[in-house]
Amino acid sequence: MTKKNFSSFLYNHGDRITLLKRVLAYLGHPDQNFSIIHICGTNGKGSTSMMIAACLENLDQRVGLFTSPAIGQQTNCIQVNGVEISKGHLNDLFMKLKQVMAISEFHDAELSDFEALFLASMLYFSEEGADYVVLECGLGGELDATNAVTTTLYSIFTEIGLDHLGVLGNSLEEIVTTKSKIIRPANTTIIAPQHSQIINGIIKREATIKGARLIDAAKTVIIHSQNIGQQLMVDYQTSQQHGQFQFGLLANYQLENVRTVIAWLIDFCQSKHLTNQISDLLNHALATINVPGRFETVNKKPMIIVDGGHNLDGITAFANTVNTIFPHYNKLIVTGFLKDKDYQDSVHKLLGIKQAHFIITEPDNVDRRLAARQLQQAFIDASGITYPVFKRPITAIKAAINAANRQSKLLIFVVGSFYLLNPIRTYLINKEDKYNGDTK
Repeated sequence: MTKKNFSSFLYNHGDRITLLKRVLAYLGHPDQNFSIIHICGTNGKGSTSMMIAACLENLDQRVGLFTSPAIGQQTNCIQVNGVEISKGHLNDLFMKLKQVMAISEFHDAELSDFEALFLASMLYFSEEGADYVVLECGLGGELDATNAVTTTLYSIFTEIGLDHLGVLGNSLEEIVTTKSKIIRPANTTIIAPQHSQIINGIIKREATIKGARLIDAAKTVIIHSQNIGQQLMVDYQTSQQHGQFQFGLLANYQLENVRTVIAWLIDFCQSKHLTNQISDLLNHALATINVPGRFETVNKKPMIIVDGGHNLDGITAFANTVNTIFPHYNKLIVTGFLKDKDYQDSVHKLLGIKQAHFIITEPDNVDRRLAARQLQQAFIDASGITYPVFKRPITAIKAAINAANRQSKLLIFVVGSFYLLNPIRTYLINKEDKYNGDTK
């Protein structure tokens, strides 16, 4: 039994949360067997989730981690202390869910892929005896499958921007309102440093209504960061303490995410009356951390970095990071987007990268991919330059590697949809090309 037995997308198709709550109740409320740290936002959810999970593991806790979309295999979405669920076990849980939905109580109601994956994770984390579960929202907030859980210890909001317009809402205010509904009564809610007081105001209002304790991570300040090879040495300051730690994530935007992690860690240790030094915990947990698909180096000769900057905010952060870390290198950037993203403004941001040329391709999503020729035209309109097009991501990365082999000190980047990153990343790591289609 595989995930193909579930529907591809059912978000906002009727009252999904009530259905999922009923399924969880029928399964014995597995979500109540551990404490949940619920993470929601537009950008930075995955990185923040993985950093918090790493900190909890460093505190000798048994930690479940649920993230999406999958980077590599689907099993990557469900992990306990860094070990992902096996394919066989995941398929067994899918089979169990199919059997549950077939009983008369549920009248053969459908589950989406994501809903089934979420429910399977709750069962798995309960079976594995997790102490804490770091639960990353999928598409949204209020109607997101993960919001079917009974209660949460923390609601953490990463950076929120305009994404999934028309699905989550038609304005920033509507999107933030939708996301704010993950806050649970009397929990602790943490807001990442935001660029808009509108965002803060809406989340604070919802926290007040729910009687949740509120922490603003903007009060955590990065005083200084210095590159020391493959790591950063980070100095931070809060209203309560200051410290220093080594940080394994070089992208500029990760410094914003780690501010949220520091705010959470200080509060968590205080609430649990732990006497551990925060700097030591951060150093041990984050010095060598790697977040797949987020400014990740997947090949060294030539150097290839992949980044899932799939919306305007993500592309902006990517461009700023590349210009900061590699200002004087020639760059070849493989890129492709989904057609429901703001790709035209993203093109303008990419063209602001110094000494960069581009190879254009298409993500591995037949229904949602932006045609490579259409993206090529956006580059022509913005720059007057006709960059080469390859329909298949693997052909595109092979062309980039060939170019790097002819030109020394040429850096290769892959940026855009995770549906673009996945096939390229899998090919580079495993040297496996699962595609059999056209080569152009």
